Amino acid sequence: MASTESCAGGFSPGFASRLTLRGGHRAFVKAVDAHLWPTEASHYRAEAEVARRLPQSLPVPRLLNTHDDGRWVMLVFEHVDGVTPGRLWTARQIQRVVAQAVAFAQATTPSPIALPRDHPRLGGWADLALDPSSIARLHTVSTWASHHLDRLTAIEQQGLHAAQGDSLVHCDLYPHNILLSGDRVMFVDWPHARLGAPVIDLIALLTGMAADGIDPQPHLDAALPALRCPPYSFDAILAAHTGFLMAGALTPMPTGLQAIAEEKLRLATAATQWLQHRHSHTR
Repeated sequence: MASTESCAGGFSPGFASRLTLRGGHRAFVKAVDAHLWPTEASHYRAEAEVARRLPQSLPVPRLLNTHDDGRWVMLVFEHVDGVTPGRLWTARQIQRVVAQAVAFAQATTPSPIALPRDHPRLGGWADLALDPSSIARLHTVSTWASHHLDRLTAIEQQGLHAAQGDSLVHCDLYPHNILLSGDRVMFVDWPHARLGAPVIDLIALLTGMAADGIDPQPHLDAALPALRCPPYSFDAILAAHTGFLMAGALTPMPTGLQAIAEEKLRLATAATQWLQHRHSHTR
C-alpha cells in the first residue's frame, strides 16, 4: 500500500478511507468495530451479502473483498472518483440523477437477485401515535402532522401494502448515497436493499432534493409515468416513508449516532411539507 486518504462525511461510526496501492490501483475501504457498534456491523454484513450478488452491469461499485473476524467488519470496494450531488444542485445534476433512478428501477424490475420483501424502513406514524412524548415532540416539528396523525397512520398502512413489488429497491437512495463520476451516476451503500415497488427509491431521492431546497413536484411529474405508479399509491408510500423518517428523527439516538437523527429530521421535515402540499391539492 502506497498511501491512504480518510473520507470525511457519512453517518456511520466506522471509518472510511481511499487506498492507493502499489502500482497505482485504488480502492475504497470502510470498517466498523462490531463490539462497539453491533447494529452498524450487521448493516455492513448485510451490505456485503447484497453487493457481492449485484450484477456488474448495474451502476454500483464492485465489491472486491471483505474481512470479518467477529470484531472488525471490513468491506473493500472499487474506488469511484466521484462527488455526491447537492446541497447546491444544478439543473444538469437533477436531470442526470432522476433519469438514472428511473432507468435503474426499470432495468431491475423484476429484481436480478433474491431479497427479503419486508420494509423495515417504511412506516412510523403508528408507533408515534402510541407514544405521548413523541406526539409532543412531533407538534414542535409539524403541527400539521400532529393534527392529522390518525389520518397519516391510516394512509401509511395503505402505503405498506402499495410498497410491495418485485423490483430491486435500494431503500436508502438519498443524495449522500449517490456519486457523480464523469458521465456516470453511481448508487452506493446497499445494506437495506429489498424487493418492492420501484417508486420507493424515487421518493427517497426527491425527498433528499426537497431537503436541499429543490421543489420535487416537477421532477416527480416527469418521472412517475415511467414507473406506472398511480398518484394515490404514490401518496400512500410517501406517507409511509415520511413516517419512518419522522419516527427515527424523534426517537432518542445512542451517543455517537446523533448525526443520523439530525439528518432524519432534516429529511422528515422536507417529506412532511411535501406530503402536506400534496394533501392540500388533492382534497
